[in-house]
Amino acid sequence: MAAEKYDEHVKAFFLDLAAKGKDAWNAWRRDPANEDVHVIFASIDFSEALRDQIDFSGFEFGNHADFSRCNWRGAEWNRENPMAFAPGRAFFTGAAFGAQTIFSGATFGNGAIFTGATFGDWAIFSGTTFGGYAIFTGAAFGNADFTGAAFGPLADFAQTHFKGAVAAFIGMPKKKWATDLAMADGMEVEAHVAFEKQHRETWKLEDSGPDRFLTISFANARFDGGAFFSRRSFEMRTNFTSARFYLPPDFDGVANVARIDFTGAQIRFALPGKWHWTTNSNVPVRLRAFRKIAEETKNHDLERDLYIEERKAERGVYLRQRWEELKKEGWKNWPRNLLRLAVHGFWIFIMFLYWALADYGRNVVVPFMWWLVFTFLIFPQLYAALLDRLKHEAGLANAEKYNHVIRMLAFGNAVPFIGPLTIDADLKHFLFCPGFGHCLPIPPEGFQFWVVVQNVVSIILVFFIGLALRNYFKIK
Repeated sequence: MAAEKYDEHVKAFFLDLAAKGKDAWNAWRRDPANEDVHVIFASIDFSEALRDQIDFSGFEFGNHADFSRCNWRGAEWNRENPMAFAPGRAFFTGAAFGAQTIFSGATFGNGAIFTGATFGDWAIFSGTTFGGYAIFTGAAFGNADFTGAAFGPLADFAQTHFKGAVAAFIGMPKKKWATDLAMADGMEVEAHVAFEKQHRETWKLEDSGPDRFLTISFANARFDGGAFFSRRSFEMRTNFTSARFYLPPDFDGVANVARIDFTGAQIRFALPGKWHWTTNSNVPVRLRAFRKIAEETKNHDLERDLYIEERKAERGVYLRQRWEELKKEGWKNWPRNLLRLAVHGFWIFIMFLYWALADYGRNVVVPFMWWLVFTFLIFPQLYAALLDRLKHEAGLANAEKYNHVIRMLAFGNAVPFIGPLTIDADLKHFLFCPGFGHCLPIPPEGFQFWVVVQNVVSIILVFFIGLALRNYFKIK
């Protein structure tokens, strides 16, 4: 009882301070004497008069801010100025939260705003209920838990950055929600009934629930760690266009995946600038599972990219397996195990070349640019070096013609099959017999080897160009 009175006294202090506005609040928060003081608003009803006037925009809350089971009634959508504060609206634009921020079980009416808010490690929104157009655009999270959170229509996480290892939006059946969350903290039966009723009324009004998404956007969002959307039903359009996942997301057991738009989404298994390598066998498994979703949504580009990521992930997984086999069996089967390890190492090298020369068959520009470099820069210089002695034999008067013929030779060999036919006997005689009158036009030692190399390289690059075009226009 004494603890309850103490909590109510603390909450009253914070309510009075918040009512004074951002400057007064932040001045208190920045005082070193208050550094370890935890902000407590748990179970406050912000729909009541005076409390509904509090605008938390730009507030600095520090660690362990507690808004669990709070209530905001929301406000009507202002089409002319949708980002404007209105009484009753949960307004946290640009607010700064530290670690262990708790909003679990809170109810937000329409128009909850967290635009540009920053959260430290673990922002807990589990079991919360949002009305329509909850906006988190441009927010930044450490670990975030929205398990069992219900969202009304037009929820927006566009350009939100989830920096932590976990971003959980896992669905939860309504019965389990009542068991796990409504009964938390030993609530009295009467309080439990009122608490659950408050959530269920919003669910009924919006046709939402802790197990589903209505219209919601994660466009251009970034997930640095694991993103979990399992057991959700996608009732309306969900927008993941241009979202970036740096671990394969988990969509296990979801329903209505055809309503998810992954256009331009990127799925990787390492952060930018980090070595793209893993020995975790779960990574290719999750990529494979997500590839099935891409296939169901007819997103052929994403399906292709996921297959490439799967093959890249398997490099490290198989290399670790081969190495462990070699160490485990010792000398017993070392020729076989060493050969398997060497073969896998060779394929890793081949994959590197495939990436460097063709971006895994996804890009026409990359092999075409290599073709230009080899045709007009590398091989003309190489041929000029090999034929330098013969060029001097041709004399200064013919030097420019000689260089021109070398460029013709390089260009002719760059066009597979047809190009070499354009180099006639007179040109070969001019190249290999300058100033000698009648002679047999035999190229210098090593020259023919590099001609063959250029032909092979050109054939490979032209194949990669055709492959990229074919992959782009392929209809499955």
